[in-house]
Amino acid sequence: MKVIGLLGYSEKVDLVTSLSKAIQLMGKTILVIDATGDKKYKYVIPSLDIIEKAYVTQFDNVDYAVGFDSMNDIENYMLEQKINISLYDFILIDIDNSRTYEFFRGRAFNYIYLVMDTSMLGYKKNLEIINSLKVYSLNEDETKVIKILYRGFMTRASEKYIEDKLNQIECKWDEREYEIIESEQDKMLYLDFQISGIIQMKKHSNQFINSIIDIITNVIEDTNPSEVRKMIKKGGI
Repeated sequence: MKVIGLLGYSEKVDLVTSLSKAIQLMGKTILVIDATGDKKYKYVIPSLDIIEKAYVTQFDNVDYAVGFDSMNDIENYMLEQKINISLYDFILIDIDNSRTYEFFRGRAFNYIYLVMDTSMLGYKKNLEIINSLKVYSLNEDETKVIKILYRGFMTRASEKYIEDKLNQIECKWDEREYEIIESEQDKMLYLDFQISGIIQMKKHSNQFINSIIDIITNVIEDTNPSEVRKMIKKGGI
């Protein structure tokens, strides 16, 4: 089992659902854990009318753990349901603040992605998350952080200011990084997903799709971009 941490104070439900669906299309089992501060997946994932505070449900053949306060709570829930959490090929955890990072870091991350946007609020919140990473890091061989930047449209002066700020962030960065332009096409598809409950990743921008494909080839061994693209197309999402 491999654990993927998608960290960052940014709107990344679209990225999480698309990435987890692509992993499932590659024949892997995956559990997505909502470790956001406001437990947003209760409100975003369609057709979740379950009244329990915390539960594991399935959406589009992907399992979602929603409403839990810690990794320990999820593992206890799984034991009660007689589900072996270790049988999942992948666990993907969406963490958007330093507090939830503390409670959901129980399983070591094999991959850490920090998803950032170009807002000042996001910049400062992500500094808090990075500081938590440093506080709880165990050794020098810890997993490097892969940067995913959602870049909005800005003036040249604002773009330079934000770029300088981001370059000042001290972190154990991986050489691999991604930049996704916040296109209107992607925003509209995310809104449509919340209403229709249908993941239409094929209609996303090429930059978004290529980033998903590259991440998949990074986390799943013995696969290649053309194979992933073929499965995405075949899967109809």
